[in-house]
Amino acid sequence: MTRDESPGVDTAARAAWEQTLADAEDLVERREKAGWDVLFTQAGETTLEVDADEGEPVFTHLMPDGDADVIAEWVTEGSFPQYDVHRAQEAGTVFLVVELLDPEQGRCLLLAATYPLAEAAGIYESAARDSSLKTRLRRLDKTTIASLRHEESEKFFPSDAGGETGRRG
Repeated sequence: MTRDESPGVDTAARAAWEQTLADAEDLVERREKAGWDVLFTQAGETTLEVDADEGEPVFTHLMPDGDADVIAEWVTEGSFPQYDVHRAQEAGTVFLVVELLDPEQGRCLLLAATYPLAEAAGIYESAARDSSLKTRLRRLDKTTIASLRHEESEKFFPSDAGGETGRRG
């Protein structure tokens, strides 16, 4: 059973997840046609937290084992200095496709993920203060595969993520 087939999942949220996956597949096709090597993966879990050591907001994504091996190899061989975030919101959930690009190696990592909007307020406020955040990719045993800094944190949040004290519009 996949996440979108789980009992108790809101119909609107299920449709939004299916659309997220379809959008990701479109991105895969466009990148491949443009000559990029593409890995499309889905986070098994996404958590939002403030890094205890650095005080920086972090999106931590649990990666499937097979994909984690490829990601580890790609990160060792290059870097991913460019990124974009494609985002939608439905039924209290944010749906993301994070596009991580390594132009030197011609590689594109597309990551589909979700997070509850309710968890975003404190993280959004921290990111707004620092203006940057990290994407951390990890294995089930909590081993970090990659940690990538993004200077434009607002791409990761819907406009109402900050609640009463956050960003508007």
